[in-house]
Amino acid sequence: MRETLNFKPKTLMETRSFPSSNSHWVIGLDIGYSAVKGICPNKIFSFPSYARKIPENRERMKAYADTDIRYRDKDGIWAVGTLAYDEVVVSEVIDSEEELYGRNRYYSPMFMVLARTGIALGLISNHAGNPAGRKIALQTGLPPKYRITDTPMLKEVLAEKHSFEVQIGNAPWQRFEFELREDDIYVMPQPLGALVSASIDKDGKQLPQSAKYFASNLIVFDPGFGTLDDYMVRMGSVVGTGETFSNLGMHEVFQRTCDDIQKIYGVQMLVPELINKLEKGTVYITDRRAMKRTDKQFGNFLFNNCEQVCEEAIEKMKVIHDYFSDIDYIIATGGTYDAWADAFNSKFAEMEGLDIIPGNINDPTLSNVFSNVRGYYFYLMNRLK
Repeated sequence: MRETLNFKPKTLMETRSFPSSNSHWVIGLDIGYSAVKGICPNKIFSFPSYARKIPENRERMKAYADTDIRYRDKDGIWAVGTLAYDEVVVSEVIDSEEELYGRNRYYSPMFMVLARTGIALGLISNHAGNPAGRKIALQTGLPPKYRITDTPMLKEVLAEKHSFEVQIGNAPWQRFEFELREDDIYVMPQPLGALVSASIDKDGKQLPQSAKYFASNLIVFDPGFGTLDDYMVRMGSVVGTGETFSNLGMHEVFQRTCDDIQKIYGVQMLVPELINKLEKGTVYITDRRAMKRTDKQFGNFLFNNCEQVCEEAIEKMKVIHDYFSDIDYIIATGGTYDAWADAFNSKFAEMEGLDIIPGNINDPTLSNVFSNVRGYYFYLMNRLK
């Protein structure tokens, strides 16, 4: 049964042990439009890509949850991720779409808070590992279409001396002091992470199956929140720089759902506000004259728009790839693909010789949400060994 809650980005911190480098503490980090995802030698983690600055003396009436995150530096305190949605009524704050979802978000204070918080989670010690004595190496990715132009901006923002604190739940604040240089930061095309992930085992070693991938024609299908990335590999060679479409991701699904809510219920809503309401899947309709309020479900709008955008993505790919006439594999990755999986896979049911490979095929215990970042981690870890 589909539930709107499944579309809401979640906070997760889970101890795991991954092969690591003796000299470097590798962090694979995806600062996505919907969630920040990460893998390091001792854990996986994710949290919603949202942060709000809050008053330092603000009183809180309930205890923090174990996964609540707060960030603090010389300029103030921020609620991060789920806590930012929980503590702030989004309709009271007009966040610019550009700051949240635009390509120029790198220079916004919110982006720095999200990036630093992600790195901090990757540096926290646990019984599976400790970064002490090892140099930080950060591997991330960008949409293929924007990687060359945006990489200098991303590195410029992240390459500096960082000083801040992070608090998780009711634990004490933890201070982080480190410096990143540009040559500590590696940027690859996002879909390449999924290809690497589908080609290696749990120890980061290349699988025999990968030889078939590189001796065939394959597509990496990576629908995300902000973009749909399409990456073509023909007989082991990357074709072009890949395709990136900004109107065929989950943000488009959410925006159309907001439009439907306004059209049918007369309630204007921003995408961040919709995300905040996904847990219940309802919106209040208020008749101010009659002093009457009713709770209306919007799940059908969301599910219908999800299927429509998926269908449009497939139609776009048909044109680009000549109806998949010579494609052997589609490596499908990400949380948006998981939401589309049934509808997407059914379209190819009659295509003999074309296999759809989920990006997490070699570690099904890891959600497909982490497939790209798993590829980031192992790509750099193997490179630095």
